[in-house]
Amino acid sequence: MNKRDVGIGVCAVLVGASIALPLGVMLGAGKTDTSTAPSHGGSPKTGATTRAIYSPKVLSDPAFLAQQRRGVAALEEHCHATGKMCAEARAARKWLTKNDDSTKP
Repeated sequence: MNKRDVGIGVCAVLVGASIALPLGVMLGAGKTDTSTAPSHGGSPKTGATTRAIYSPKVLSDPAFLAQQRRGVAALEEHCHATGKMCAEARAARKWLTKNDDSTKP
């Protein structure tokens, strides 16, 4: 393969991409499925419960804390079974005790 063949190949790829990209955008723009698209803005539907997943108050979210409790329990179980990662299990339990309101009197 010489320089001329490489140049022709590169040009062919660039011409193909310059045709395929706009064509793909045009064909894809007309086919939007609104049944699965998330709604942005507006109020939630009546009776629907929503969670603010990007809220700075995620540490007090009951679902988040439940997941953390399951993780800490699994980490402690692993520590008891294998004797490994016990420092991490203790640190996780300490953090959970400090941040979980349901365990406080």
